[in-house]
Amino acid sequence: QVVEIYCHKIVWSSVEYARINMASQHLWRCTCCVLLATICVANAKKWSTTAFVPSHIERQQPHQRSRPTAAKALLLPSSCNGATSRDCHVILSATSSPTNQGSKTHSSSKPRKRTVKNNSKIVEAIEDQASLVERVQTIPLGKLTRDDKRDMLTLMRQLSSMNRRRDDSFSTNSLRQRRQDATMVEQLLDRLLRERQHMTDAHNHEEEVIALNLAIKAWYNANVKGSADKAQKLLKRLTEVTTAENTKKQRQKDSQLHRHQPDLYSYAYCYAAWYREAVFAEKNVGNTKASSAAMRKAESVLESMKDALMVPTDNTLDLVEDMNSLLVIWSNDVNLPDLAEKFLRFVNKESSDSGDQWVNTRSYNLVINAWAKSQRRESFNRAHALLHEMERSTRVEPDLLSYSGVISCIAKSKSSNDAKKAEVVLRELDKHNVTPDNVIYNQVINIHSKSGARGSAERCEKLLTVMHGLANDGNDKVTPDVRTYNLILSAWANEKGPKEAEEVLQRLESHKSINPNSISYITCMDAYARVGDAHNNLRVLSMMEKSFKKGNKNAKPTRRAYTSALNGLAKSGRGDAGARAEALVNTMEKLYKAGDTDMKPDTTVYNILINCHKSSATRAEKVLYKMGKRDVVSYTTVINAYSTQGGENAAKRAQSLLDEMQNDDVEPNAQTFNGAITAWSRSGSSAAAKKADGLLKKMEDLQIEPSAKVYTSVISAWSKSHEPGAALRAEILLKVMHAMYKKGNHSMKPNCFTFTAVITAWARSGEKDAGERAEKLLDGMIKLYEVGKDDDVKPNVFTLTAVVDAYARAGGRDAATKASNVVRKVDPLIKPSYATYNCLMKAWSNSQQQGAARMAENILRKLEDEYQKGNKQMRPTIITYSSCINAWAKSTDQGKAKRAQAVLVRMKQMYESGVIDSMPNTVAYTAVINSCATTYGDQLEKEEAFKIAYSTFKELSESKHASPNHVTYSTFMRAISKLMPEGEKKDALVSSTFRLCIRDGLVDYNSLFHMKQAASQQLCSELLGGIDCNDAKDITIDDLPYSWTSNVEQTSRRKRKHNK
Repeated sequence: QVVEIYCHKIVWSSVEYARINMASQHLWRCTCCVLLATICVANAKKWSTTAFVPSHIERQQPHQRSRPTAAKALLLPSSCNGATSRDCHVILSATSSPTNQGSKTHSSSKPRKRTVKNNSKIVEAIEDQASLVERVQTIPLGKLTRDDKRDMLTLMRQLSSMNRRRDDSFSTNSLRQRRQDATMVEQLLDRLLRERQHMTDAHNHEEEVIALNLAIKAWYNANVKGSADKAQKLLKRLTEVTTAENTKKQRQKDSQLHRHQPDLYSYAYCYAAWYREAVFAEKNVGNTKASSAAMRKAESVLESMKDALMVPTDNTLDLVEDMNSLLVIWSNDVNLPDLAEKFLRFVNKESSDSGDQWVNTRSYNLVINAWAKSQRRESFNRAHALLHEMERSTRVEPDLLSYSGVISCIAKSKSSNDAKKAEVVLRELDKHNVTPDNVIYNQVINIHSKSGARGSAERCEKLLTVMHGLANDGNDKVTPDVRTYNLILSAWANEKGPKEAEEVLQRLESHKSINPNSISYITCMDAYARVGDAHNNLRVLSMMEKSFKKGNKNAKPTRRAYTSALNGLAKSGRGDAGARAEALVNTMEKLYKAGDTDMKPDTTVYNILINCHKSSATRAEKVLYKMGKRDVVSYTTVINAYSTQGGENAAKRAQSLLDEMQNDDVEPNAQTFNGAITAWSRSGSSAAAKKADGLLKKMEDLQIEPSAKVYTSVISAWSKSHEPGAALRAEILLKVMHAMYKKGNHSMKPNCFTFTAVITAWARSGEKDAGERAEKLLDGMIKLYEVGKDDDVKPNVFTLTAVVDAYARAGGRDAATKASNVVRKVDPLIKPSYATYNCLMKAWSNSQQQGAARMAENILRKLEDEYQKGNKQMRPTIITYSSCINAWAKSTDQGKAKRAQAVLVRMKQMYESGVIDSMPNTVAYTAVINSCATTYGDQLEKEEAFKIAYSTFKELSESKHASPNHVTYSTFMRAISKLMPEGEKKDALVSSTFRLCIRDGLVDYNSLFHMKQAASQQLCSELLGGIDCNDAKDITIDDLPYSWTSNVEQTSRRKRKHNK
């Protein structure tokens, strides 16, 4: 301790002082190392104490004696035979402290502690254990000093430690490192055993026994292939060594010899090594035969322990502490509860006749806790069986911790009847005269609280009443505390909602002896946050702040409280959520600057703030660059905001953020890539599908396993693409997913949404066989569902609608018939929706089959009947009626103009009766005119069709709800051209119609073409500004004044063609 103090003070005068103090304590070897460390830290220019410098350092020139070199040299065992591991820690602490020459003290104590803590790991990294092994091998037999043996045993303890196995950050291959450490321990053991041939004193024999036990422990902790066999051989050697020493004296006459034979730890570690090997062979390798053989060897070790240790003696031994120490080690390993239980049962059974004390109540409690930590299905049954064994036993009695451990097993089992089991165990306390306390009642209330089952909150209230009754009867330990009320508050929040939870909070605020703490308020705030009630969430936060200001120190608003408030705003969907969240974060920053270190906004706080700005990707990105440390959640949230925004610019920004986070040393995950892929799929860009596919390949290059969601997003991008072969690419990705799922990658399981996206891709592809390909995929989904009853691949109404749409878009004479057959085929499994019937009407409209229009009208009547019967989801709309009218317009049936007009009339009647929401629109009127323009037949039918077209056009022109567009004018011009005979009436109607078209600025290519077809040459010349009749034929739409065409809206198809 004196040396450590002087090393930290870094004073030149302390070199001499430390030398005097330490030399007086006869610590010569350690003193020279510490003095050298002190000199190195002080950056001494002159080595005035070279007499104390080890020889291998003394030979160096002063300028060569740098701190790192000296420190590393001192840590080598060859540099100082007497230096222990603690001395090395002290030396490195001093030699690596960043100080200036002549400085008297460190700037603060906190960095010094942190340096020592970090340097202990550095020592483990740079200490060369192999050099000690090599050095002792070169020392002649019989020449090992006591210090050499001490260093060997110290290193053996370090290498065999369980803590070293769990935290070996400097090992690149954990298995190889563990085997190497155990081998090194065995090498040191062999050297000590060879030394025994020349050293026969009792002290030397004790060191042998210790070394053999350490070697057994090292191979147990190594947990590699063959470690159990190694431990078994070492146990045999230990038995032989102790047998030779005990041949002249019997154990009954000299109890001291019991220390020199294999002890409980020796047998226990060997047994555990075989037991773990048996479990590994069965569970990981599936070799039942090898597992049984290993288990038999484990049982033989127990029998050997029984014969050696569990025998009647004159001296009663108390081995409880050793037994419990082993159980503590095994209880900390979640994979070894059955090992601990089997060992406990064996020892308890076989030690009953030995007269020694081996187990006590704590032994059973440790095994029960081991089962609680394992979280296995059988944990409760196994722990409960141990509890019953304690209740029946005459050697041990259960205590409160025993019952509490069993209830902990129940709490971690997550079964539906956990609460009932917990109350059964709670009632067993009274039967065995164990006094309960509020902790065990809180455990039971906590199980009720987390279940959220019906009546759980009321049951918690009854338990609270029981606690009050027991407290009134004199059991002060069971008095309810603030945790009890917090659990009840949580129970009401989980079962009912935040309002009921706040009622408990109000009861707690009015309580005479218990004040609510921060957890009370935060639990209530979380309840409001879960339902997105930001207003009440912030109100409870305000209540918390007022309670703290009134003197309730336990109700201090914490960062966790503000985090709950931010979560409430993020889930509220309010328009001002971002602004309110920024105000909260600003408050946290002010409190932190004022000295409240707990209120410093961390990465989690800023991530929630970004999520509050999810409706505005630009603001979310500003927060991203404002925060200090950014993680994968930060970038992913902003990328998802851009994916929701849509558009090509948003997709490009999401892509750039993905690239930027990799440059910022933040590894993206599958969710990050999925956000960027989704952004491209919603961008509407022509290159979106290729960009999304490229990101998928980049994931594979980075060895990030894509999920089914990622593949589905890429498939969705291809389904929205208009590139040739897009549907085929989407189906290939689906097949890849299915193949990976069959090979065992369950995260790649395709679901209904994935199949539907591929079917949609075929529907939009325009391929001739798109309908057949879509139906084949639907049949595959039905087969997968029927075989495995897997709801994830069960087709839904959207899948059916996509298949019908594929047939409708593909067209063909038999497409509508096939689409109708698909609807009938899946009728027991899937009920068609309004959208399905609309697509089916579209299919009949495009089919050009005889009677197709009648089939479309039958579907319309079916929708009307279903709606009249009360099925509101089948309510017809303007689109439904317009589709039916289009079907009549495209048909070749006689009287189709009259039938189309009748549908229009029925459409107006449905509007007046409230079935549809709005009056017939321009599309519906135009479709009726189109049915007239495409009428073929005798002159009488044409005259009737023209009357319908004229009346429909006139009604539309005079309507207050709709007006003709460029399609209406061109369609009516076509009707005039096809249906009216040549003459003055025709010219007059053409002239008036075209002039109306010019007035409205709706002259397009089709209206100009049909005007030329309907008008005479002279009229055409007049309408086009009096140009020569011969030149009028060559006039195009580009030659006309802009005012004539200013209000023509390009269709999306023409826009795409124009953009190309």
